[in-house]
Amino acid sequence: MKKILFLLILVFIMAFSGCKEETQVSPCLNDPLGEACYVPSADLQFQSPTKPEYVINEDFEAEPLNQMPSNWLLYKNEEYKPNGVQAFVAQEEGNKYVKMYSDGLQKPMYPQGASTPTFIFTTKFNLDQSRKGIAYGSVMIPSSEKLPEGEKHNGVSIGLATGAVNTASVIISGKDLKLSVKIGGPYFYHSGNNDSGDVYPKNITVQKDTWYRFRFEWDAALNQIIIDMLDGENTVNLYNGAFHISSRYNALANGEILVPNVFKVTMDYFTSGWAFLDNVKVERKVD
Repeated sequence: MKKILFLLILVFIMAFSGCKEETQVSPCLNDPLGEACYVPSADLQFQSPTKPEYVINEDFEAEPLNQMPSNWLLYKNEEYKPNGVQAFVAQEEGNKYVKMYSDGLQKPMYPQGASTPTFIFTTKFNLDQSRKGIAYGSVMIPSSEKLPEGEKHNGVSIGLATGAVNTASVIISGKDLKLSVKIGGPYFYHSGNNDSGDVYPKNITVQKDTWYRFRFEWDAALNQIIIDMLDGENTVNLYNGAFHISSRYNALANGEILVPNVFKVTMDYFTSGWAFLDNVKVERKVD
């Protein structure tokens, strides 16, 4: 009996000693995120929190005819009539451009008091890190395209936005096609802070069947926007001043300036007709 008891004790001691020898401290105990503690998956794609910057260079020469250009978005919803708004690539004398049409009959669902375009045509870029840049765009209002019965004029706006808030735009409107500049304010929604932007009428009348090229320059570090009309070798300055308060975070005077990231063309509600677009470009501003 004593011998059996001795053997049992010996076996227990040996087993206990064996357990101690096999017990190892996990390498993850003090470093749970170390390389030895997980197996990387080939399916995981880690993205940088900093979005890459990119610019625009659109002459539409590589785009197929009679189709909407790639990388552009034309806003419309189920209430719009078929072909109530259109944007498609056309060609004349070897040059491709975008023909744009708006019937002016519908508008997005805005709060009251906001500006109300029917036609909204946009493409995006990103200069959020450098926070400065230069944009170009050319527009023309043709006389050869027939307007709907009863309509006598058309209008178009070209410029920059931050999301859905206008940064700076050139507006051609009215029966006499007068030119004006709008700085700040909404084009897609109203902020509710009465920051509907500032409009600066210019003593310039736009002629039909003539291309007009505009240059937009911005620099958040300097709080500066410059808008020029380029006429051959001549440059006509339309605006040189600060960002509007609606371009600042929460529309506060001390809010960070939100730099533009959208190039946009709009055509107003209740005004129908055609306009042409060409040579849209956004480039970096080099000091």
